[in-house]
Amino acid sequence: MASSGRTCLLRQPDGTLTEIDLTSDDHLRQLKSEPERGRLVWLDLADPDADDIALLRDHLHLHELALEDLEKRRQRPKVDIYPGQHVLVAYEVLEASGSRTTFELGELHLILGSGYLVTVHWQTSPAIEQVRKRWRQVPDAVAKTPAGLLYAVLDTVADDYFPLLDRFSDKIDRLQDRIIAGGREAGPPALRSVLQIKRQLLELRRVVAPLRDVANGLLRRDMAVVDESLAPYFQDLYDHLVRVLDNIDLYREMLSSALDANLSVTSNNLNVIVKRLTAFTVILMIPTLIAGIYGMNFHVMPELSWTVGYPLALALMAVAMVGAYLFFKSHDWF
Repeated sequence: MASSGRTCLLRQPDGTLTEIDLTSDDHLRQLKSEPERGRLVWLDLADPDADDIALLRDHLHLHELALEDLEKRRQRPKVDIYPGQHVLVAYEVLEASGSRTTFELGELHLILGSGYLVTVHWQTSPAIEQVRKRWRQVPDAVAKTPAGLLYAVLDTVADDYFPLLDRFSDKIDRLQDRIIAGGREAGPPALRSVLQIKRQLLELRRVVAPLRDVANGLLRRDMAVVDESLAPYFQDLYDHLVRVLDNIDLYREMLSSALDANLSVTSNNLNVIVKRLTAFTVILMIPTLIAGIYGMNFHVMPELSWTVGYPLALALMAVAMVGAYLFFKSHDWF
């Protein structure tokens, strides 16, 4: 019984595109038959179940190690070479709702064989949907071979990183403005934002850096995946991934600078607070000192018998406090 997550498209040598119903034994035999020149089968498996794994094992003779990777998942981006097959793992960006820079990563397994490409994913895949839509509507001169179709998928995956990086750039710019402005937005709130973005960029880099190595590996002539006509396209894919990595590293450096700036702003704010508290302490010490002197229990104090002694003491306190305030004000302590 066919899985509801299966989509199988067959492109004939004349460019005709049809969808194959894999419930038919005749159609299943087409998957493992000797490919006709120019004939291409694209099998997409969404959230594969046991029947899908059996299909890959029995009809495409997928290697047991590749089947184990499908069952365990959470593989790093890589390319594995098996007899007659290449298995690639990549990660695409899945944006989470409610935030412009919060994202999830979707795991993609791509199985490249003679005359076919199998894509396996466990979530709705924007990259697969985009390529499938273009493949249905517009004849693609590049994606007419398994390697060409592989390039179309990987190139879409790479291109989807750029809008996310643009949003990271905007958020970092706003964060730097908040830090420079100081106030309540600096300090711990800014520190939390910086560390959160750095963690997200690190997660992104962990999947992009190996994917760049995968693209570089596909360009190697000893791997025999990319022919001469497709080499410029995969070189362009490699360049895109290098740009993505450069941007990630640049943003991480900007965040490190923002972290240093936030520390400087926080230290400066702390110094300002300490200066103000010191000034207030000195001002309040003046009336305390005068009151302490005239509050001593000595009988021989000539000022105690003055009629104007009390108002003079208050006036002295007021004048001294105002004088101290003006002194600190002139030195920008307030």
